[in-house]
Amino acid sequence: MCWNRQKGKFIKMFVGRTAELKFLEHYYEQDGSRILVVYGQRGVGKTALLRKFTEKKVSVTYVARSCSDREQRYQWACELESNGVEIAGYPEYSEIFQQISSEFHEKKLVFVIDEFHYIAKNNAAFLEQLVDYMNHASEAILFVLCTSAAGWVENSMVGRFGSAALSISGLLKVREMHFEEIVKCFPGFDKKAYIENYAVLGGMPGLWNCFTPEWNTRDNIIQNVLTKESRLYNELSTFMFEELRELAVYNTILAAMARGCNKLNDIHRHTGFSRAKISVYLKNLMELELVEKVFSFDLDDRGDTQKGIYRISNPFVRFYFRFLFPNGTLLKELEPEAFYRAAVEAVFPEYVEEAYRRICREEIGSISKSVGEWLGKAGTLDVVSRERDGSMVVANCSYSRQMGIEDYEWLTYCAAKAKISNAVLCLYSEVGFDAKLQQIAAQNEVELCSINME
Repeated sequence: MCWNRQKGKFIKMFVGRTAELKFLEHYYEQDGSRILVVYGQRGVGKTALLRKFTEKKVSVTYVARSCSDREQRYQWACELESNGVEIAGYPEYSEIFQQISSEFHEKKLVFVIDEFHYIAKNNAAFLEQLVDYMNHASEAILFVLCTSAAGWVENSMVGRFGSAALSISGLLKVREMHFEEIVKCFPGFDKKAYIENYAVLGGMPGLWNCFTPEWNTRDNIIQNVLTKESRLYNELSTFMFEELRELAVYNTILAAMARGCNKLNDIHRHTGFSRAKISVYLKNLMELELVEKVFSFDLDDRGDTQKGIYRISNPFVRFYFRFLFPNGTLLKELEPEAFYRAAVEAVFPEYVEEAYRRICREEIGSISKSVGEWLGKAGTLDVVSRERDGSMVVANCSYSRQMGIEDYEWLTYCAAKAKISNAVLCLYSEVGFDAKLQQIAAQNEVELCSINME
C-alpha cells in the first residue's frame, strides 16, 4: 500500500506488482478450487497486494496468532461468532471452512489465511483438513495461505505437510521493490531523501509507510525510528524474537558483520565462535533473507577474485546493527535527536554508500542481460553488467563525494585486474565531478552519471 498527496491529504493507492496480480488472477479464473501460498518478508507488501487482488471479489480473511492450536481454533471461532456465525467453541478446521463457505454461494470465494505458519507449525494435519474439505466442497474456493516466514516456506513447509503439499497449486514469493518502484509508489520525497531512506528501509513498502514525505531522512529517523513510541523502534526486535532462537549468537554475528567483518574468518576472529557454528547460523540468517553471500560477477577468469563475502542484505537490519545495537546505552540515555547527533550523523553519509551502489546496479541492470559486482583481492568494481549484445559496462559509485581523475584511474585499474577490456566505463556520483574528470569524459573515455529519477 502506498500513499499519494492530494489536496493536503494522503490517500491510499496501489502501484506496481503487475506480475504478482497476474499470477493471482490466473488461478482465480481457473475452474474449481485451488490452494496458493503467498510469502515474503515482513513489510514487503503482501497484505497490500492481497487487498488489491480481493477488492472487487468475495473474500474473507483470518490473521493467525502465535498461540497453541486449541487457542487458535478458539480465537477463530470467536471472530466468527462476532460476525453472527454459529459455531462450536473449539471447532475443527474443517468445521470452520464449512461455516465460512456456507455464507457465500453467489460467486467464487477468496479465502485468505494470513500468517498461516502459526497454524501449520502447531498442527501438521491442517493442510490435510483443508485439502479434504476443498475436495468435497460444492463451492469453488481460492485458498490463499499467506506468511512472512519465507525461510520456513522454502526449507521446511513441504516436509511439515508431507504428501498434502502436492495439493498446493502455486507459490508466489513477494520480493522487495527496486528503488525505481519505491519512487513511483511513494511520491513526495526529494532525490536525496529517496536515496537515504532506501539505505535505511530498502524496498519494503510496509516500512516506507512509516516515513513522512515532508521530512528529510534525518528527521524521519529521529521521529519514526529512534522515538520509543514509534512503530519502527520495536519492529526489528519483534521480528528477531519471533523468528530466531539463541538471539545472543545471532546478535553477535550480525553486529560483527555490521562493523565490517564480511568473511568467515573475520567473523570467527571477532566472535570467538567456531567456523562450523558460524556457518550454521549464517545459513539460518540467509534463509530469513537477512544475510546474503555475495560472489563476483561471473567472468571467465576468476584468478584475482575473492571467494565470496557475507553481507547484511536487509537494510533495516543493517541500520539497526550499525547504529542502534552498538550504542545501546546512549540510546537509552539520550533523547532521539541527541542520539542521532552523537551516534549517526557523522558517519551516515558513509553508511549510505552501500545502498547507493545497490541503486546504481539496479539502474544499469534494468536494461542489461545480467548485472553484479566484481570483488577483487586488490580492489572492486561496484557494477559489472553484460549487455544484451554481449558488451560490458563497469562502474564505480560514490554517493557523498565529488569524484576526480583518480577515480577514473582506479576504475581502469580494477577493470584491468578483472581482465575486462573494451567495456563502457561509468562513474556515478550525486555530488558531482571535478573539472579534470569532466575533460576526460568530454573525450568519451568515461561516462559521468547520477541516478535518474525520471
